[in-house]
Amino acid sequence: MKFKKILVPTDFSDAAKYALEYAIELAGLYKGRLILIHVHEPMVYFSDAPMAMPDIVDVEQSIVASAENTLQKVYDDLIKNKETEHGLEPAELIIAQGKPFIEIIKTAKEKEADLIVMSTHGRSALEHMLLGSVTEKIVRKAPCPVLTVRAGGTFTMP
Repeated sequence: MKFKKILVPTDFSDAAKYALEYAIELAGLYKGRLILIHVHEPMVYFSDAPMAMPDIVDVEQSIVASAENTLQKVYDDLIKNKETEHGLEPAELIIAQGKPFIEIIKTAKEKEADLIVMSTHGRSALEHMLLGSVTEKIVRKAPCPVLTVRAGGTFTMP
């Protein structure tokens, strides 16, 4: 099995960066290409909100611009040098809006990903029951294998 296209969802947390380290090494081993995706949920706007509310379009644009800058910084800081070192193609960076698990699965299908590498956040049973788990939904519905990387620990790759 070869992992030529590796999709890596990120929420910019330390746990996601830790999973990215695994994805980078796997891409190097298989001469694969990384596809990083960050998904933000759309803002909810109430029609009876006070007039002093900021313009929703401006806020959305600010969120997207911030996500794009942060994703580019992750690429520059963590991936760019490794691509050169391993002789890989430049990673593809994607910002999407919607429900994270839906957008990640949709992107995996569209990009024909061979593997999804993502972190787990180690929520408590109550948090998991109330909030659900993006990772769990992706594992159940993904069109390809999913490598889940538990947050924390020490990164070692053989």
